[in-house]
Amino acid sequence: MIYEETYQYLLRNVSSTEFDTCLYALLHSDWDGVIQSPLHMMARGVGTTEKYLRQIINKFTAPQGSLKKVFVPVHQGEDVLYKFNLGPASNLGYNRKTDRYCKKYRFFYSDAFKTLTIHGKRLLLMGAFRMSVLKSEEVLFEYHEIVPDSSSLFTRQRLLDAVDAIHDALSHIVTISFASRAFSKKEVLVFTFSEGILEQYKENRAERTLLRRTIFNSGYLGHINDSVCRELERVGKYIFRSFLQEATNISNDIQKELQKLARFVYSHSLKKFGQALPANKQLLLAPKQASAYLSKIMYNEALEQMVKYAHQAESIKSLLERDHFHRNISEKAFRREVNELEMAKHIEPILHKYHQADYIRHVLNDWCEKWLISRVKTVTEEFRAEGKRKSTDDKQIAAEYMERIRNDTYGQLDRLLTLLLKYGNHAVAPAVRNFPLTKKKETLQSYFAIQKERLDVLSISS
Repeated sequence: MIYEETYQYLLRNVSSTEFDTCLYALLHSDWDGVIQSPLHMMARGVGTTEKYLRQIINKFTAPQGSLKKVFVPVHQGEDVLYKFNLGPASNLGYNRKTDRYCKKYRFFYSDAFKTLTIHGKRLLLMGAFRMSVLKSEEVLFEYHEIVPDSSSLFTRQRLLDAVDAIHDALSHIVTISFASRAFSKKEVLVFTFSEGILEQYKENRAERTLLRRTIFNSGYLGHINDSVCRELERVGKYIFRSFLQEATNISNDIQKELQKLARFVYSHSLKKFGQALPANKQLLLAPKQASAYLSKIMYNEALEQMVKYAHQAESIKSLLERDHFHRNISEKAFRREVNELEMAKHIEPILHKYHQADYIRHVLNDWCEKWLISRVKTVTEEFRAEGKRKSTDDKQIAAEYMERIRNDTYGQLDRLLTLLLKYGNHAVAPAVRNFPLTKKKETLQSYFAIQKERLDVLSISS
């Protein structure tokens, strides 16, 4: 998507090659906005030299007055990649109710488009953006929208030259004509795009490339077909959207932390999925089973992260409670006695860190609970809907499935409890350290007992 923020930037702040660089970045960015393309491939895709592309990157990564940096360096392993910093990161940050956007139409990436002057590119982008928003292949602009005054980007002559250049290069895509409104006699510019252009856009495959690379680097050298990739991506999108949905109306640093956490859980789970593939190649023939397998790995990863953040929150909380410790540090810094207000100011960063860890623990805990409930509900709902047609074998399979979920969950919780007891912060009492997990296990024991009773009742009634 070319969102409003990117659209406005392209209209006002870039050269012709910089325009193409931004369009390339949009097509090759992952869900976090990181451009998954090495420099030589990026230069080839933009249609420039590596030397000139480096100059563009230097400009885009430098402060530009009040404008945001266009690119932000991101270290991934030994590589330095760049995050495209304008607009929401991919369609995961898209708000259907408020965000306006232009699709990445195929003609934006054609050689003919790249030969246009910057004014030709701007004019065609304006027409394409309105076409995308209105979902109409014929759109118009009032003349004063394009040439509002003598200080605007377009003069009349520049506008006429841009129209001629577009017709010379892309007349098979669009025609632009001047007309006047029937009643007001105001001059308008009419864009008439060829039939079907609305649906001729490019799809961003950067995330799929990253998925295949992650699995390849984990040790599985075979090919992952598109149908399996789509299912795995669906699971990945779910965790990103779930985390980001929880991140509304909270501080920006927590939002960033949740997005980083979603990426970590997804990427780390993909690595484990890839490591398991040699012994489970049948998953590549059953996309739904593959996504279910990955989903289970992601649940275990999210649960482990929840324990880490819960432990972090408890550790910070125990630090906050040491008033004498903070008072001594504050008084040494000020070289005098301090009052309660000065003490509160001293511990404010620590309190902020506590709230962040506790909030993320809450998000992860809710996600894990919803995941578990959705798995168990599939069993009871199937019986509720079709109980009378279930055989004894079906009932046995359902009971074994629920028991397997329960045992796997308890096993994971017991493993984490052992690790927490052994490696956790010993400044926190063991009972306090283990409380989140022991409480969770007690809650789950009650939950599974209730679900088993329901399944037994449904089995008897059927």
